[in-house]
Amino acid sequence: MTSQAISYYIWPGQVQFGFGAAGLVGQEARARQASHVFVIADPGVVAAGLMESVIASLKVAGLSYDLYDRVIPNPDTESVDTAVAAFRESKADCIVGIGGGSGLDTAKAVRLAAGGGGRIAEYALLLGDKTRPPGGHMAPMIAIPTTAGTGSEVTPWAVITDNSRKLKMGVGGAFLVPTVALIDPELMLTLPPMLTAATGMDALSHCIEAYVSTNDNPALDPMILHGIELIGRSLRVAVVQGQTTQSRKARRDMALAAMIGGTAISSKWLGACHSLAHQLSGFANVQHGLANALMLPHQMAYSLTGALERYARVAEALGVPPEGSLRQRAERAIEAVRELTVDVGLPTRLRDVGVTEEMIPGMAYNAYNIDLNWWTNPRTVNEAVMEQLYRAAF
Repeated sequence: MTSQAISYYIWPGQVQFGFGAAGLVGQEARARQASHVFVIADPGVVAAGLMESVIASLKVAGLSYDLYDRVIPNPDTESVDTAVAAFRESKADCIVGIGGGSGLDTAKAVRLAAGGGGRIAEYALLLGDKTRPPGGHMAPMIAIPTTAGTGSEVTPWAVITDNSRKLKMGVGGAFLVPTVALIDPELMLTLPPMLTAATGMDALSHCIEAYVSTNDNPALDPMILHGIELIGRSLRVAVVQGQTTQSRKARRDMALAAMIGGTAISSKWLGACHSLAHQLSGFANVQHGLANALMLPHQMAYSLTGALERYARVAEALGVPPEGSLRQRAERAIEAVRELTVDVGLPTRLRDVGVTEEMIPGMAYNAYNIDLNWWTNPRTVNEAVMEQLYRAAF
């Protein structure tokens, strides 16, 4: 009798999905016995007027709140520790995070460090590091995404930059999944084309890397393929159609795909693309979704032989007719991803986003020796491979 690996699943907390969902924040906070709410957002979210329905809902529910709007792109350890101090000073008993991956990751990191004590860097999930246990009492958290990309609203991790080491580190675990996610495509209608494109490619990288991961979680596979299909048919529309009726449907598709991607990586993990992409943000401050878009085709080309059948299914989900040999069908997945990247107007070379050739050896070292994500890549990597992939993308 042969033994079989045990599949491990981390599912989201409560999720409310659909146009108008953000207006439920007051009643959801009340349901968690909140009396004073700490709202974490970035200045762009506030300036765009996306806080209005959230604040109105909190007021209707009779809840007081503090608004902390100093979230930065690619949040770092210093910015998180500053936000933790502000949260403690507020005496709030519930956290609401609103924004893209940076806002939600900051909120989750604040929740973790405020509950467990210490500085956020002590919770790093990195090769060779000792991680501080969560401990303490964490406040309930409501996550409201304003982009369709990271899926952070349903994942158990936050990704924070350690500037002293020029790297991105994960913090968290199953305990850090937000208590409630309110996914409202209405908040995504005014997202600029470039951010729509970059965050959409982030969601695609999550779905593809999770689908070909060496972790076996069969219950998720049909859902992940559906997420890839949603992105293949709707990202272009979401980028170019503005706020039209067509765009509303596309935005809903992309919000759902991002949620699927977040759920997928929570259980299946990722691959070498994310190990590579994280260093682009740490060394050159490249936006995370764009970093994944730059590296994904190169990681796929390298990894192809480790998951031919799965990459062939990815191609079909992206709308490629299932013609030719298995190898040819798998290779068309790479072509489809490259074509989508160009169609949504994103750059395709590292040299065009502020990365220099001198950065490559250091990034390759971190990608292999410090970042965890490559562990489940379908083809084995090493530091030399990481450098080779950076040079191919350069």
